[in-house]
Amino acid sequence: MNGEYILSLTPNSKTQDKFPSQFKDYPGGAEYFDIYSPKITSLYSQVFWTQLAPVDLPADIVQRYAGRGMAVVGYEVDQVRRTPEGDVSVPISISYNHHFEAGMSGAKSKFEKIQFDGPHDPRIAEMEKENGHGLPSHEHHTIIKNLAPDNALPTSQSFGCGNGGEYRKTFHGYAPGYVQVIESPEKFMLTPMQIDTWNRDKMNLTGSPFVTGPVPRNSMAPPAGSPAAVYSGLLECPVTTRITKSVDAAYITKSAGVCAANAIQSAGECFGAVAKTLGAAGNVYVNSEVTDSAQPVGCSATTDPANPMTINAIFNNAPSSTIDCGGMTSQMFSGASSSLVNVSVQVDVANNVATITIDGPSDVWFGIGFNASAMKDAPWAIICEGTGDVTERQLQDQNPGSILTPSITVKSNTVNAGVRSVVVTRAIHGNIFTFNPSAIAEINFINALGNGPTLAYHKVKLPSKLSLLPMGDEAGTCICATAVAPFGQAKGSLVYNPTNQSVDKGQGTIGFGNNCAPQPRSDMLAQHNPTCDVRTYAGGQSACHHMFSLLDADQEIPWVDQPLVFQHKWRFWVQPYNETYHTVLSDLRWGIASPVEYDVPKCDASVMGCSQDEKGNWIHTIRGTYKGGGKLAAAHFHCHAPTCLSMAMYRCNSSIEVCNATTGELICREDPVFGGTGKLDQKKFDEPGFILQPPCIWGSPEFGLEEPVETSGYTLHTVKTSDANYGHHGEMAWQQMYYFH
Repeated sequence: MNGEYILSLTPNSKTQDKFPSQFKDYPGGAEYFDIYSPKITSLYSQVFWTQLAPVDLPADIVQRYAGRGMAVVGYEVDQVRRTPEGDVSVPISISYNHHFEAGMSGAKSKFEKIQFDGPHDPRIAEMEKENGHGLPSHEHHTIIKNLAPDNALPTSQSFGCGNGGEYRKTFHGYAPGYVQVIESPEKFMLTPMQIDTWNRDKMNLTGSPFVTGPVPRNSMAPPAGSPAAVYSGLLECPVTTRITKSVDAAYITKSAGVCAANAIQSAGECFGAVAKTLGAAGNVYVNSEVTDSAQPVGCSATTDPANPMTINAIFNNAPSSTIDCGGMTSQMFSGASSSLVNVSVQVDVANNVATITIDGPSDVWFGIGFNASAMKDAPWAIICEGTGDVTERQLQDQNPGSILTPSITVKSNTVNAGVRSVVVTRAIHGNIFTFNPSAIAEINFINALGNGPTLAYHKVKLPSKLSLLPMGDEAGTCICATAVAPFGQAKGSLVYNPTNQSVDKGQGTIGFGNNCAPQPRSDMLAQHNPTCDVRTYAGGQSACHHMFSLLDADQEIPWVDQPLVFQHKWRFWVQPYNETYHTVLSDLRWGIASPVEYDVPKCDASVMGCSQDEKGNWIHTIRGTYKGGGKLAAAHFHCHAPTCLSMAMYRCNSSIEVCNATTGELICREDPVFGGTGKLDQKKFDEPGFILQPPCIWGSPEFGLEEPVETSGYTLHTVKTSDANYGHHGEMAWQQMYYFH
């Protein structure tokens, strides 16, 4: 970190020889100061994405710029381990920087925490739209509050250009004379998003060749041993089996036939729908994704023969099956619930027998009424008294009703450790209630406990439900949507389910509200990109929050005794603000995806947006059109290594509908420089697969630059291309601009 950036400064340079090759050589000179973030600690597969505690700026800088403006001409960033021998860079193949957000507050501003009302608080969507990279927490967020809104100079600043996989090597600066300004700077706060990809057995900490560790099944990265396997599938943030989807939709069960047009389309939605639809207190869910022609297509569920409170949720990717919902051959069904009493039901269709087991306290009466949510539903009920008597009743509204002629046979009635367990059998069909799993998979019931051993007014009551599902290897009961929202309109949440591993600290419900605008604003809807809809969402930052493990639920987090500990190191290059010389810049961000991220598909001739180059490599292309604003001084196109190929921006006089690469004037094109090709001048940053992203810089012809380009009143069009020989979740298409009026 020495302020040099001579390699690939900007494609807008007419001649780079006129541009100062070091920040210290800017007109008027520049000094620097260093800041270290608080420590970042992670285990393999973990995401570290949280707002770190603010750090004080060096005392001499605070004193020197008290009451005056500090002009930032540029900055450098690295991730380092601090050792007695000095700072040692941590390769990005060991800890991948998905992105960072950073802010500096001055004496007339302060960091302020905002508490959200939940994952769907409307303020979250507004803040995510503003910063583009989402929020690290849907519980709270810290902002910089301006205490002097009428101040002549900015009282705070944010720093976030070229802030992902390209961040250590990319030029973070502007042409001489163009600056970010902050009056009376005092504190710095960093929000890093890092993904631990370090294979502790095969890689050292100083730059050995990348070797993948375990990855989840949903990774689209090149497989181990492939020449293209130079990066970890973890950096895609794939949706894993630790995540279930809660879709804002209604579902029904279907024990015969097929779901047809209302079939659930993704495993994530299936697992969430099973828990939402069949959820009963105490149930345990085991999720699996299969391709099996002996199971119904789409989403289905069965119970474990050994424990009816364990529900197996199955998503079948097979394109077709000869087996309908319930299989038409299912003979054994079971279900259970743990409420005021524990109840389980097993239905043997072949032998016309329903077996009911009810467990409750032995010293008081307890009862259960089937197919009811309240006594006024007049249910068929079983009452177990503390005396050992077991009777059947049809209840009435706030009335115990009348005793019925027995239809049940008491098989056992035992007491052990204060718990009475009653097992009864009866025919499937009854005069008041019939156990018919082919028609009713979900059974509502009421249960109550008394104050004494004989039936009287209840002490406590509660409605609940259980689900009668095929047992074991039988074809499952299907879960179908009641209505299917058009693609791109389904909303919901992603729910992280921590495993029983003590190191799995992830938690949270992440509201999902991706909004893919139609063409010409973006290609996402037309291309049916998975990122547009919670039902098809397969990976990206929404599935990648603080302390989430990016392995599947059945994969142990390895190397738990070897945490990775490092810090961000920032070097700011500054000058005293001179209002007669400096032009103050503001930041502006344009996204052409949803609004930022999208999935790059593994291309073939049938996939929309795909084409091949002259060497036969597959390329995926998206486009976006939008209105401009302001004079551009710098453009940083943020797209993740190693998929990014190019981004090009065009300016048109025409309307949005007719602005494209043909009708517009090319004003900026950025092509990344890949590591491992010998084109990077610093060996520690020359990692195969990872990139330097040369920005477009505008300024004075004195420095070999084109004049700043006006975009106000113009239409802009951007074309983004990606390597699509392999697919990639969560690719970015984010234009981080610095402008002035």
